[in-house]
Amino acid sequence: MKVKYIFFLILLFSLVIVQSASAVNYEAPTVKILPDKSSYTPGDEVTITADVKLTDSGDYTFPDEDTLKTYTALKDPKWTYEVKINGHGNEMESSKNPLSISGWELNYPSDNTIVISYTLTATIPDVTSTGDVIFFQIIQTDEDGNEYTSGAADPVKRTVLNPDDIDKLQDILDDDLADFNDQIQSKLNAGVDVSAAQTKYNEAAADIKASKTASYDEANELLTEAQSLIDEGEVLLNQAWAQMAIDDAQETLDSVDFYLTDFKNNRSMGNDARVINIETKVESAQSSLNSAKTLFNDASYTQAYTLAETANSKASEALTYAEEVYAEVSKGFLPDFGSFTFIIIGIVIVVLAVVGYLVYTRATSWDELG
Repeated sequence: MKVKYIFFLILLFSLVIVQSASAVNYEAPTVKILPDKSSYTPGDEVTITADVKLTDSGDYTFPDEDTLKTYTALKDPKWTYEVKINGHGNEMESSKNPLSISGWELNYPSDNTIVISYTLTATIPDVTSTGDVIFFQIIQTDEDGNEYTSGAADPVKRTVLNPDDIDKLQDILDDDLADFNDQIQSKLNAGVDVSAAQTKYNEAAADIKASKTASYDEANELLTEAQSLIDEGEVLLNQAWAQMAIDDAQETLDSVDFYLTDFKNNRSMGNDARVINIETKVESAQSSLNSAKTLFNDASYTQAYTLAETANSKASEALTYAEEVYAEVSKGFLPDFGSFTFIIIGIVIVVLAVVGYLVYTRATSWDELG
C-alpha cells in the first residue's frame, strides 16, 4: 500500500514538473491602443492592434493539440484577425470572447514564420470603481484547457474611471486645498517665506477648477496633477518653516558669541564660572542646531524644525544669562553703552586731552604776559 502511495506521489510530482517546465509558444505581442490614454471613461470606443509571432515547438510552429486565445474585458468586442504564414494569410472576423484559434490551424513545419495579426474594436465598460481593466490578453492552453504560465505575456491593462469617483476626488481635493491654504496662512503669520508654496497652491487651484468642466479622463489627469502640486507645496512649506527656525537659532547663537568674545578678549574672563556656564549652554544649542541642519539636508523638515526650535530655546537661555552677566560686570562710573562703550571712552579721553591742552596753553600765555 505504501509503495503504491509513494509511486502515485512520484508520478504526480513528475507531472507537475513537466507541466511547469512547459512554456508558451509565442513571443510577447506588440500591442497598440488608439486612442492611447492613461485613463478611459465608460462609453469610450477604442481600437487595439496586436501582432503575435509564434515560436518553434520542436519540429512544428505550434503544438497541434493546444489552443491560442485572445481575451478582452471590454464591451461588444469585434475581432478581425489574420494568420500570416510567411507574410500571407486570409482575414477573418469574430465577435467571440475569448477568441480561440486551434492548434491545427497554427501547426506548420518549424521552418515557416507564423504571425497572427489582431485588430479589436470595443467599448469601455461601466465599472463600479476606478481601476485597471484588461484591454488585451493572449492565452495558450493545452488539450485539457490548462493555461501555460511559463513565459506567458502579461495582460495589457488600462485605468477605467468611475465618474462618481472623479466627483468624490474633486470634493476631497477641494478640502485638501483648503487645508493647504490654512497651513500657508499660519506659516505666513509666523514669518515664514511661503512664496514657493503659494505658487504650488495657485497651480493646484487652477487644475481643480479646470477639472470641473473637463471630460472625466482629462479631469482625472488634472486632479492627479493637483494632488502632486499640493504634496510638493506642503514639502516646500515645511522646508521654509524649518529653514526659518534654523536661521533664528543661528542668529541667537551669533548674539551670544558677541558677549563671549567680550568676556574672553576684553575682560579676561575665560576661566570665570559664569562664562564657562554660558559656553556649555552654547555647545548644547550648537549640537542641536547641527543635528537640525543634518535632518534638513536629508529633507526631514518637520524633525529639523523641532530640533532647530530646541537649539533656539537653549541659545536663548544662554543669551539671557550672558546679558545678565554683561550687565553685572559692566557696572561702574560709566553707564553701559554696549559695543559703543569703548568708543565713548575714547572720545572722553580725547575731549579731556583737548581741554587740558587749552587750559595749559592759556596758563602759559598768562605767565608770559605777567
